Amino acid sequence: MSSAEAAQPYASLFGGASFLQSQNMAGRSFTRTTTSLTFQSSQSVDTSFKTGFVLGGNAGIEWGNGLRTELELAFRQNNSKSHARVRTTYKIGYSTTSGEGGAPYRVTSTLSSRDSVVPSNIRLRAWSLLANAWYDFDLGLPITPYVGGGLGMAMVKISGDLDGARLYEKNDTVFAWQVGAGASLPISDTMKLFADYRYFSASDAHLKLEPGYHGGNIDADFNSHTVMLGVRFNF
Repeated sequence: MSSAEAAQPYASLFGGASFLQSQNMAGRSFTRTTTSLTFQSSQSVDTSFKTGFVLGGNAGIEWGNGLRTELELAFRQNNSKSHARVRTTYKIGYSTTSGEGGAPYRVTSTLSSRDSVVPSNIRLRAWSLLANAWYDFDLGLPITPYVGGGLGMAMVKISGDLDGARLYEKNDTVFAWQVGAGASLPISDTMKLFADYRYFSASDAHLKLEPGYHGGNIDADFNSHTVMLGVRFNF
């Protein structure tokens, strides 16, 4: 049989649980008021997340030699636990001189700082589009194990409430990847059930903490362990 005859298209639907890693979101913002004066606020938010969910689907081709390639579209969402640690520091920088006729130099002074645990209801979401490759191991068993992974892009979005202030929704599109392993079980000539584990990573999304945080920029990672169940249809 030729490779063209062996190639078989398929589509899948899946869903499962997303376990988002604890977040240390940090960043800073600058507001320049004059040519010599700079106000700086830096902040970080440390929080952990409840178990979330993932939903998605894909379309691909089984090439007849164990290899499968596909395009996958998925959505993940996790909500934070009820409290987060917020640290904020406000500084001012200005230029001055060492005296009459002296050389100018830069001075940075800390105005105030805050380190407290506050109520939080932060929601992190990620829409991803990945190109995956999987390899099925034909071991002569009722189930077929497989391993693989993928590369692509993800749009990460932050929203919710922090310390009683409503956060502006903000998103950023970043590089994303995943690796995983699982097993499939045929239930008919054209349908298979599958279960797998995947580690998904979308890093360094540039988001914002507003209002109440002086437009502070933060970097957040959507790195999650996911356990999924799905069904695959061959055509």
